[in-house]
Amino acid sequence: MLFPRLLLAAALFAQTPAAFAEPAADPTLRSPDDIVVEGERLTREEAKKRANAFIRTLGVAPGIYSQDSVARWTVRLCPRALGLSDEHAALVEGWFRDTVRSSGARIADGKCDANVLLLFVDDGANFIKLFKARYPGQFADMSGPDIRDLVELDKPVRWWYSVRRTSGGLSLIGPQTLRSIEGATIVIDVNDAEGATLRAVTDYAAFVALSGIRIRAEPQSQSILGLFDDRQGKRELTEWDKRFLTALYTIPHERKGRYQRGRLVGALLKPDDTE
Repeated sequence: MLFPRLLLAAALFAQTPAAFAEPAADPTLRSPDDIVVEGERLTREEAKKRANAFIRTLGVAPGIYSQDSVARWTVRLCPRALGLSDEHAALVEGWFRDTVRSSGARIADGKCDANVLLLFVDDGANFIKLFKARYPGQFADMSGPDIRDLVELDKPVRWWYSVRRTSGGLSLIGPQTLRSIEGATIVIDVNDAEGATLRAVTDYAAFVALSGIRIRAEPQSQSILGLFDDRQGKRELTEWDKRFLTALYTIPHERKGRYQRGRLVGALLKPDDTE
């Protein structure tokens, strides 16, 4: 993905939403009603099934590509937030950097060339359609079904990646294809995201950017991915999310996806088998 060109194009499309016009520590589009979510106790077998379902719905190491590696970053991430005031953009980029560091991925220090774009727009669906019409080559790494999901699914946050694929070599334990994320674009519709704080949206975007997940991934009540699920989801990265990200950037990259999936599931069951 040609990020300098993409950055310029995104800057032309994105507009500063009025909802974030005034500086604040963590602005909210509109405060939702307080909701209390009760915890649940699971048997270890139930917890394992839930962990397996979580990894499967994310699509980080799809079963149909069991010989391929998970997709993760091997270069340093450099975030750039657009469509916000300078004060709020600085907050978002700072929070994003903190999440990258805590996950074990590498973050670029100081001035750097952006390879993660966090675009805050007024109409996410229209933005994607206009962008796709003008820059179709930016979606070259995506399959037809994934492009349709990006355009057609009604989601407050949409995303796509630039992924480099290289041969995993002839090792018996290595993947057929090694997948490395080299760029990510996250589009946040500030109207559809109404009710979520800027910090919560940033946590959501950071999880997505780091994980290389499919846009069709279902909301998960035990994860930040449930943020927009009738406002009953988590409003920050959960211990479940943190365990997943840490495991993703700890497991050997040059291994078959089948092995990596097992390691990720195991990480979600530690240190306890319940949430």
